[in-house]
Formats: sequence, structure tokens, C-alpha cells
Amino acid sequence: MKYLLSLLIVILFTGCVPQKESVQTFFQTDSATTIKKDYAFAIKSLKTLKTKLDKRNPKAFDKTLVKSMNTLIDNLDNTLHLKFQGRTIDNYKDYLQLAFSKDSIKNRNDYFTLGLYYLIYDAYDIKEGHQVTALSYSTEKLEKLYKNLQIIKWKIKYAKNINDNYLFLTWQNNWQIELKKRIKKGYEPSWKELQQLEYIKNGKESFFVASNFSFEVLLTQMTDRVANTLQLLGITPQEMSLEALKAIFIFI
Repeated sequence: MKYLLSLLIVILFTGCVPQKESVQTFFQTDSATTIKKDYAFAIKSLKTLKTKLDKRNPKAFDKTLVKSMNTLIDNLDNTLHLKFQGRTIDNYKDYLQLAFSKDSIKNRNDYFTLGLYYLIYDAYDIKEGHQVTALSYSTEKLEKLYKNLQIIKWKIKYAKNINDNYLFLTWQNNWQIELKKRIKKGYEPSWKELQQLEYIKNGKESFFVASNFSFEVLLTQMTDRVANTLQLLGITPQEMSLEALKAIFIFI
């Protein structure tokens, strides 16, 4: 609103009536600034997500890579690439496929982080620097980002490996994980036995404490910012159905 007010003041006091093209450029530039804030928010949220994911899944990341990955993200760089079975991975789809593979994957968190980072990096054409106008962005890439974020939000919450264990611990309380393992072994818990679960017995957790939805909140906020970008570009974000999310095995 303040930009519109400034433009009107210039017109009133200078007698200059801008051409239609210059007015369009003015608003395109303003939108480009907002879009930059959208991807900056997504990148900042990714760093928070990585920290939380490593803390919750401490055996699923390479501690020697933490500094390098933080530097990569802080500098909006694209020079860090991991290997898998001797092959260098250089695109977000392969990183995400590895992160959500049902097989045993070492340092799964790192593949996830780089996959999501390069997905955002590609969609917003970050290597090209700040775009002067909103029209410089690819709506096709941003629509893919929006859909992939929906897939990621669902998969990180529900995806399991070949042994029916969650690929990532996020929302689950530790007592729930312990109980699930016991039930798989044929355990039929009574209330008395439930109280003997390690995290309940030691007072570290309670049956009455809500699950941790902070991971889902972060991914939802990131998705919302991408939706905002699409709306600025005149595109209506497309919500994917639950059936579609369940059926997708390959990232877009």
C-alpha cells in the first residue's frame, strides 16, 4: 500500500502520467522482492528443519558434514554433492528418492536436506541471483516445488522402510515407538505393563502429552510461502488429494 501511495504522490506533484508498461514494471518489481522473501523464508526454515531432524534422528546424519551443509545453505551455493554407491548425486529428485527409500540408507537426513535444498534452489532459480521482476520466475518449476512439498510433508510423517519402521522420527513420542516394537513381537499390553515402558517409567514422557507436530508446522509454513509466490504470479496453487499423495513413489 505504501508503494502505491508513493507512486500517486509522484504523479500528483510532477504531473507525470506513467505509461502502462512502467506501472506494470513497478508492481512486477515489488512482487519480485516479496518472492525473494518467500524463498529466503523457505531456506531459513530448511535449516531449522535439518537441526530438528538431526536431533530427533541422531544416527541418520554425518556429523562431519554439518558445517559444510550450513555454509552451503547460508551462502545459497550449489557446490556440495554427496555420493551414493560411488556415484555423485547432482539433482534433487535422486536425493529425495534416496531419503525416502525403503532400503537401509546411511545418513538419510543429509540426502533429505540436500534434496529439499536443491529443489528450492532450482524452483526459484537462486543461482541467477535476485530476479528484477516477478515475470523472470518459472511458474512450472514453482508448481513442481509446491506439489513436491506436499509429498514431502506426507512422506516424512508416514513413510516406512521394508521392516515397517518409520524412515524418520518426527511427530512420534518415544513411548509410542517402543510400544509399536513390542506389539510387533506379539506383546499385548495391559495398563500396568504400559506404565513400564522406558520413557513412561522414567518420567521422560507422558501418555497425556501431545505428539510433536513442529516438523509438520515448518513444512506447512514453507508450502504456504510457495503458494504465496504462485499467487503473486497469477497461479492458483493446486492441492493434492490424500489418495494421490499415497500413490506417488517418484518425486515430480
